Amino acid sequence: MPLTLAGLLAHRDLSLKLLAGRADAVVRWAHVSDLVDPTPYVDRDTLLLTTGLGLGRTSRRWPEYVDRLVRAGVPVLGFGVGLRHAEVPPPLLAEAARRGLSVVEVPKPTRFSAVVRAVADGLVAEERAERTAAMERYRGLVRAALTPPPHRSVVTRLAGQLDAWVLLLSREGHLLAGAPEQARSHAERVRLEVARTRSWHSAVFDVGGDRVTLLPVGERARAAGVLAVGRSTPLRGHERGVVEVAVDLLSLGVAQAAELLGSERRERSTVLSMILAGRCEAAAEAAESLGIALPDGPVRIAALTAPAERRADLLEALENENSLQIVSALVAGDDRGRVVVTMPAVEGDVGVVQNVISTVNGSHGVIGEPVEMTDLARIWPKIAALADTVPATAAGRLLTTRDVADIGLLSYVSPAEAEGWAFATLAPLESEEARRIDLLGTVRAYLAHNGNSEAASAALGIHRRTLTYRLGRAETLLGRPFSDPGLRAELWMAFTVLER
Repeated sequence: MPLTLAGLLAHRDLSLKLLAGRADAVVRWAHVSDLVDPTPYVDRDTLLLTTGLGLGRTSRRWPEYVDRLVRAGVPVLGFGVGLRHAEVPPPLLAEAARRGLSVVEVPKPTRFSAVVRAVADGLVAEERAERTAAMERYRGLVRAALTPPPHRSVVTRLAGQLDAWVLLLSREGHLLAGAPEQARSHAERVRLEVARTRSWHSAVFDVGGDRVTLLPVGERARAAGVLAVGRSTPLRGHERGVVEVAVDLLSLGVAQAAELLGSERRERSTVLSMILAGRCEAAAEAAESLGIALPDGPVRIAALTAPAERRADLLEALENENSLQIVSALVAGDDRGRVVVTMPAVEGDVGVVQNVISTVNGSHGVIGEPVEMTDLARIWPKIAALADTVPATAAGRLLTTRDVADIGLLSYVSPAEAEGWAFATLAPLESEEARRIDLLGTVRAYLAHNGNSEAASAALGIHRRTLTYRLGRAETLLGRPFSDPGLRAELWMAFTVLER
C-alpha cells in the first residue's frame, strides 16, 4: 500500500491536524521551503512543509500560492504555526479546500525534520512491504505453474494478484486462457492491437477505461503468444515485475499450450462425430480414454454459426464458459464450420448459450428439445439444417425449433425479392379489364374467407353469381383454377407480402 497522509496523521507524536482536503492523499516524499514559489524544487506527490514566512501574515497571494502547488502536483501542504503565523491563514484554507489541496497544521513543538523522517520511514516500510508482497506473488505464480494446466493456472493466479483481467493468446490469435470470465470480451481488441502494430514488442494502450499492458511470450524473434493485462489503474513497479515473472513462466509452455488446445479440439470433434453417427458406446469409450467428460441424462444439442472471421471467437467463448464446464458440456467444431454444444437439459441451459452468442457479433443458432444421447443422431440433421438456414434477422439469437417456425417463411426472403415476386404473381389481376370488375379485391376476399362463396359475396356486397363470374375471369387470367391449393397458397402469400 502506498504511503498516505492518513499514515502520517496516525503518528501521535507528530500531532498533525488535518484542516482541509482528504486524508487519502498519496505522499512520495517531503520537502521544506518558505519560498514564495517552491515548485521548481519539488516533485509530484511531495508533502511540502512551510511556515509561510515568505508570504507575510495577511498576504493576498495565498490563492496564487495554492495554484502553483496544485499545478506542480503537490498533494499536501504542512503548515507550521507558532513562528510567523499563530494559525493557518483562513484565505489559504479556503483556497486549498476549493482546489483540493490537503492542508495539515504542524504545531510548534513538532520539528519539520521529524515529519520528513516519518515520511522517509514510511516509504522504506512501504518498499519493504512491496518487496515482501512481490516475493509472495512470485512464489504463488511458481506454485500455479506446477498446477495443470499450467498456463491457465498462471493466468488465473496473476489476475487475482493484480485485481486485473488477463488474457493469454497464441501467435495465431487463439484464446488459450483468460481470467476472470468476462476477460474474454477484450480478446478481439487485443488481437486488433497486435495486428495494428504488426509486431510482437511490448505495448501499452487503452480499452475503455482500462490501461492494458501487452507483453510477448517466448522469444521476441519468434514470440509464441502474447499476454495482456488490463485494469483501470496503471501497473506499479513491483507489479510490473510480477507480470514479467508470469511471462517467463508462460514462455516455457505457451507453444505447448497452443498445440494442446488444437489437440483437445480435434479429440472433442472426433467424439462428437461418433455421437452424431449413432455410435454412442464407442464415443463414450473414446471420451473416457481421452479424459473428455460427457454430459449425463437427457441432453440438448445446439448448432451454432457465425461469420467466418468470428467462428474462432464463438468456439473460444463457449470453451471458456464456466457454466458449460461445470455441467461437462461437449463443445466442438464440426466439418461444416459449425460450433456444436451438447449439454445436459438443466434449468437455465438455453440462457447460458444465449448469453455467449450475444457476445459474438453475427452469431446465431438452433437448439433442440431434450432427448437421450442415443437420439442425437436422429434429430441432428434437422437441427443442423435449421441452423444453416436461419435468416439474418435472427442474428444474436438462439432459437428453438418452434422459434424457427414462428419466424415465418417471409423472413428467409429479402423484402425486395419478395415484393418483386408478389407483384408478378398478382399482375394478371391488375389489367384494365380486371380493375373494372375489381378482380384483385374479389380474389382477396375469397381467399380471406377460405373459399366460402357465401361469406365472400356478403363481405363484398355482391350477388353470389357475380362472385362466381369474377372468379371465373380470374382463373382465365391466371391460367389455373382455384381448386389448385398451390395457386391459393401463392396468391395469399403475395397478398401478405404486399400488405406487411
